[in-house]
Amino acid sequence: MDSGLDPTKTALLVVELQNDMVHEANLEKKGLGSALAAAVHRRGVLDKVGGLLPIARRAGVPVFYVNVANKPGFPRPKARIYALAGKRGPSLVEGTWGAEIHPAVAPAPADFVLTRTTSVDGSYGTGLYSILAQLRREQLAVCGISTTMAVEGIVRASLNRGYEMFVIEDCCAGVPQEWHDWSIANTLPLLSTITSSAEVTAALLGAAARER
Repeated sequence: MDSGLDPTKTALLVVELQNDMVHEANLEKKGLGSALAAAVHRRGVLDKVGGLLPIARRAGVPVFYVNVANKPGFPRPKARIYALAGKRGPSLVEGTWGAEIHPAVAPAPADFVLTRTTSVDGSYGTGLYSILAQLRREQLAVCGISTTMAVEGIVRASLNRGYEMFVIEDCCAGVPQEWHDWSIANTLPLLSTITSSAEVTAALLGAAARER
């Protein structure tokens, strides 16, 4: 099946695949980090994204890591998501191992690593769109966590700015699983093309073959 991706117009966004959220060390802990890590490893997200990254780079598709790095004591809006995060203690703290990208999907020197200190929309305050404009990218393929929060947030924000959106379903995870499934079946198809790592790989390799 044709994914509709054009490598000359596409950028790959890797959302919040950071140690405190997805590293296997979290599997023995309690809380959101443990649940997300379990979902990521159960679905094989790190392996799939790790396999996709070199293919995207060889195809000339710019890779963006969209991360969050918290500052202790930074004021947060009154919202339950921040209250829940505060109960489990500091996480994704700037400059710590927990905020680093998981080594299985580590960035290459030419990749863009963007970081924000607040918001559940991964595009907010990162300079993402100005860089995309300079690179003349119109299509964004998104993977990472969590499906119903940061991934869905960046899809909405980017669609509002005129980008054509693609969600790589098997490279995303969320908790509980039913929320991921509901978003993939109901919300995200209204805003994006739902695709897979196999379809994206085929599009990128097919484009490379046609150029030979």
